[in-house]
Amino acid sequence: MCFPGHLLTTRQRIHGPRFLRFCYGIALLTLIASCATAPSGSRTPERATDTTDTKPLPVEGEALDYPLINHIAELARTDSLLVARHQRNLALTEGAAASTLVAVDSRLAWFAGDTLLTQELLRALEAENSAAAEFVLHEREYQAALAADWLGAAQAVFALAQIAETKAEQSALGERLFGHLIHLTDASLRDQLRVNSDPDWRSWLEMQVAYRSGNRALEQWRERANNIPRYPTPPRHLLVWLETPAPEKIVLLLPLQGPLGTAGEAVMAGAIEGLYSQYPDPASRPQLMALDAARSANADMAYEDALAAGAELVIGPLTKSQVAEVAARRRFPVPTIVLNQTDNAPTKMPETWTSLSLAPEDEAKQIADLAFGRACRNAIVIASGSERGIRLSDAFESRWQLHGGTVRGKLVVEAPEATNEAMGKLLGSGSSDARIRSVEQAFDVPVDARGRGRSDFECIFMLAPDPDTARTWRPLLVFHMSGNAMVFATSAINDGITDTRNRDLNEVIFAEIPAMLPPYSPDRLSRLRALGSDAVTLAQHWRQSAMTEQWFVRGKTGVLRRKENGAIERALEMATFDGGVLRRYQIP
Repeated sequence: MCFPGHLLTTRQRIHGPRFLRFCYGIALLTLIASCATAPSGSRTPERATDTTDTKPLPVEGEALDYPLINHIAELARTDSLLVARHQRNLALTEGAAASTLVAVDSRLAWFAGDTLLTQELLRALEAENSAAAEFVLHEREYQAALAADWLGAAQAVFALAQIAETKAEQSALGERLFGHLIHLTDASLRDQLRVNSDPDWRSWLEMQVAYRSGNRALEQWRERANNIPRYPTPPRHLLVWLETPAPEKIVLLLPLQGPLGTAGEAVMAGAIEGLYSQYPDPASRPQLMALDAARSANADMAYEDALAAGAELVIGPLTKSQVAEVAARRRFPVPTIVLNQTDNAPTKMPETWTSLSLAPEDEAKQIADLAFGRACRNAIVIASGSERGIRLSDAFESRWQLHGGTVRGKLVVEAPEATNEAMGKLLGSGSSDARIRSVEQAFDVPVDARGRGRSDFECIFMLAPDPDTARTWRPLLVFHMSGNAMVFATSAINDGITDTRNRDLNEVIFAEIPAMLPPYSPDRLSRLRALGSDAVTLAQHWRQSAMTEQWFVRGKTGVLRRKENGAIERALEMATFDGGVLRRYQIP
């Protein structure tokens, strides 16, 4: 503490100016430390608050004003919570029904990241107004699916089916219910069968168990008396799968020599493994033939060679350029499963065209879903400046903004040697540390303190291109005080090799294909073998996949579904490192 000059002793007065300079320095340092703030332009995340002094109470039988609910929710998603709350209060003054206002408040709480309040409001709405049951269940399904709570999403759909009135509604709900249940592990299915007695719910669970065991097991399940659930209606694509004959001959179009020869051989090894797994009976197992795509003048000629060899289904080619050549045909006389993406693909392709790839964009979208589902609304993004890095960050940001999330800061790493300084500026600790250094220089006093980083975000998306880069970025995030923010990444941070340096990646949550996780013993080629295996899985399910855009089968690269343009979207599992050891991440 600094005292007025007239209270100083003789000895203290001799050194008064120096002592006062020291005291002022300490005071200034205290002010700096207490006032360290986020960089200019940032702000504290908006949180849910009461929008009125009197909370509306739902009234039994009140109809919901869906256009009003959706309009205000869209304002919250695309504009701001402040604007949305203003519109909500205007609706109150204009006489909007109490149940509608509670529904609006639940949406606003969701966009604010207050998931506890969201669920509280939905429970109140459900308890007081049976007419709002459909709204409540749809909200629960959507929110649970985003958070990868597939059981919760399935239970919401099952409850919706009990109040659905038309066959069309029951059919659509049946596809959604199947799509949610396909994500559950076998252990989760067994647990549900052990604790549930509802006959229709058990029928759905038993259907899943039979489906995963093969078409013969599903046929046997269908033949047992009283096995078909009353509601919702089982998806038609299951019957299509049962009725689709196996192809007699599958031809692989892969590079089997040259620079990509090793990759092509890994895909072929996975395809052979998948063939024996999907077709255990030798009598019904298709013949598998491999053609070296590298020997043909172009991919189109290689495809013609496959047709001439009697292919009833073609898998390949593997490279993006060759896939583009084949895609240009626009007509495919036999089912064709290519193993890469095409740029500028049409929005709709023939049902005989399927594109399966390991493209990382699916992973960027999935971690965006999970983070938003787990209440993160404000994010920091760190990506590499490569073409792949830009694609990843674009895919993430598009999905994040679609949900209503905000990117508070973004760092594109162009010069690795400058990453530390750039990350300090991004996270706010750099400017705070600079102010402390200026105090040290001005007052010639060493300061044992660290600046504080910004606090306007809840999660970080570390879109590192490889494990080595991730092991560099993650410690820097810790050093620059990212605090308790969740850190998400893609499978690029895991190469399948046991490495003690993976301790630097502890607690990072990342998307990973099942084939890279325990109990498998992965290596650097495991992803390509999984790609080949899933291509054969799709060969058995290709007609089924063309009938639904819902998730329909579990593969080694993830849970799969086919979009209208023929591209297969993959839902991966979540993983993390614990003490440097890879393990599955348990969704809370």
